[in-house]
Amino acid sequence: MTYRMSTPYIRLLLLVCLVRYVRSSIAFASGWGHSNVLANCSSPVVFNHTGCTAGGNYNESRQLSPSACCSACSTDPDCVAWTFHAEFTGKKPNCFRATHPVLARNSDTQRATCGCKVAEQCVQPSPPPPPSGKCVPVYRPPVSRRSDPPLGFQPHFVSILLDDLGFDDTSIRNGDINFTPNMARLKDQGILLDRHHTYLWCSPTRRAFLSGRYPVHITGTQAPLCSNFLPLQFTTLSEKLAAVGYESHMIGKAHLGFQTVDHLPVNRGFTSHVGYLGGGEKYAHGVTYGGNKKDMWSNDAPGVEAAADMYYSTNYYASAAVDRIQARNTSKPFWLHLTYQAVHAPYSSPPPWELVPAATPFRSQVYGSMLAVADAGIGNITAALKASGMWERTLLVLAADNGGDCGLLSGAASNHPLLGRKCTAFDGGTRVAALVAGGVVPAARRGSTSSQLLYITDWYPTFCNLAGVDAADDYVDPATNASHPIDGVDAWPALLGERNVSRQWLPTTERSLIYVADSTHMWKLITDEHQANRFYPNGTQYMDTYNPCLPGATPQHAAQPTSTRAPDGGAGGDFNVGEDVPPSCVVCSAQQPCLYELFSDPTEKINLAAGTMPAATKAVLDQMVSRLVSYVAYVPTLSPDNLLCYNCSATWGIYAGPCCIANTTMAL
Repeated sequence: MTYRMSTPYIRLLLLVCLVRYVRSSIAFASGWGHSNVLANCSSPVVFNHTGCTAGGNYNESRQLSPSACCSACSTDPDCVAWTFHAEFTGKKPNCFRATHPVLARNSDTQRATCGCKVAEQCVQPSPPPPPSGKCVPVYRPPVSRRSDPPLGFQPHFVSILLDDLGFDDTSIRNGDINFTPNMARLKDQGILLDRHHTYLWCSPTRRAFLSGRYPVHITGTQAPLCSNFLPLQFTTLSEKLAAVGYESHMIGKAHLGFQTVDHLPVNRGFTSHVGYLGGGEKYAHGVTYGGNKKDMWSNDAPGVEAAADMYYSTNYYASAAVDRIQARNTSKPFWLHLTYQAVHAPYSSPPPWELVPAATPFRSQVYGSMLAVADAGIGNITAALKASGMWERTLLVLAADNGGDCGLLSGAASNHPLLGRKCTAFDGGTRVAALVAGGVVPAARRGSTSSQLLYITDWYPTFCNLAGVDAADDYVDPATNASHPIDGVDAWPALLGERNVSRQWLPTTERSLIYVADSTHMWKLITDEHQANRFYPNGTQYMDTYNPCLPGATPQHAAQPTSTRAPDGGAGGDFNVGEDVPPSCVVCSAQQPCLYELFSDPTEKINLAAGTMPAATKAVLDQMVSRLVSYVAYVPTLSPDNLLCYNCSATWGIYAGPCCIANTTMAL
């Protein structure tokens, strides 16, 4: 099947929709003020600053009211300011103390109330200027070339993300699987990345890859379609590479947030884009789960022809990738960013002639066939790179976007030998199957395993540095003048074996943190998690018993996607995961966190924070808790003047699309 570019789609403006920014606020009953003790107790403000919770939390006070939180700070000599999180009530501690002044300002990403003992100690930023009534485009800092590429040339890049791939699902990690031979070949000719981490689900991982920023800084929220969650204020990896001459193509699932047409990949450095904008859909024709909408995009318009041609998305996307390779401008360096839909639910059979034999010793014929088709597409892509003479100058990165699916005892994926699954902070949710390959990998390193602690953010500076472009992208908050750099580190020297990655702390999620203390201790903290599943070598699941329910914890369902799982009937049909979830209880909390030493306990069986701890272990725990709460998101929004540059009443017929198009009537 040959990929064809879609013709421009006629944009019909059917409805006038007022786009509103709803800023979360917290209502408080009168009379709780204590204003004679704390300056802001009776007039709370919302905050967003890394200092707000740096002093730690009141672990013994799980269900405080705002007034009790205020009082707790007033009687604590170490408390300079306090914050109250209404959204945490009933889930985890909601009252935090800070040991230095906090910032009083509005924020869409941190819904909390701050107060200070002395009014002057609350930093009050200058109020934003009133709207000017004129279109003010988002400021985009210039991209500068750093130096000559360290390899002596600009390499080609291929990045492949497999959606919800289990840690043990392919021959990358499981030598008993024989239907993913192309991934096995890449591993044998490249470097297996043994400690490569991502976020625990889709959208934050994808935004972290393109922004170089940890999800704890860009929020772990799944990006709604009409959002600035991959902010226009950031310079994406595609924009960096475009500045130094790269031809770049994005194919497949996006799930980045597309508030405006300027958020589209082709308006952020990519030469072309085909794929869907949201988080999930069926494998044929871009049909969304509800069936009454389509989500398929081609460059700057709905992908009408792409949807019509798409009988099985895995095949379509691989074919599109081969087409881009064969049609490329040979005078330019090249980047292919392939974000497969496979193997995300709904588990959907490929064409009958692509099914793995029913007798294949694997837990699901449908799921195994989905893996085999993805592997075949990877084989076609590598063959095209070699046939075009590109392979010797290519760096290929292949990784899952998170652990195997969310289904607790119901999913087809296996994360053996790790604990947990997608949606959990255990390693089964964030430590993923990954490798690098390509001709630029030195011969001496091929077939090796790297134990470097890597995160999905690291490919941003790695690609930039190899391409010879400055990886720096400091976002300066206009309200505070605080500068926020990228979080990724250049992994290339470590992959060459020249030195270790310069990383001591890794916040894998908002509730989990890895701390590399020295060459013999890698600690992991989890402050909020439910009982999870383990896997036998054959993929069969069972409930974990090493991490017992906390005293008084009530069995409950962990958050799961709403869906119905039908039995795997072999060839034909789809099935989802998630509804047949057994009750699970809380095993880690802010009051009783979990602490593991991953070098000696890689499957998270021994919670060192349970019971009486040695003083040295308690010191590590306290240090990690304080560090984890210091990570605060800083996702900027578009200002009213920014939005005057757009008409936010755009509709795209039966297709999903950006909410705002360019406002051609608004003068700058």
